[in-house]
Amino acid sequence: MCQILVLLIIIISFWSVLTTFKAVYLILTKEFKGNKTHWILISMIGPILWITKGKKLIG
Repeated sequence: MCQILVLLIIIISFWSVLTTFKAVYLILTKEFKGNKTHWILISMIGPILWITKGKKLIG
C-alpha cells in the first residue's frame, strides 16, 4: 500500500511540473490576453489555476 501511495505522489508531482513548463511555454510563445509575468507566476505556483482560467486567455 505504501509503495502505491509513493508512486501516486511521484506521478502527480511529475504531471504538475510538466503542466507548469507547458503553461510557461504557451504564455511566452503565443498571444496572451493579460499580464504575462503574472500568469507565469500563477502557473508556477498552482497548475490547477492555469488549467481552469489561464488557458482561456490564449488567443
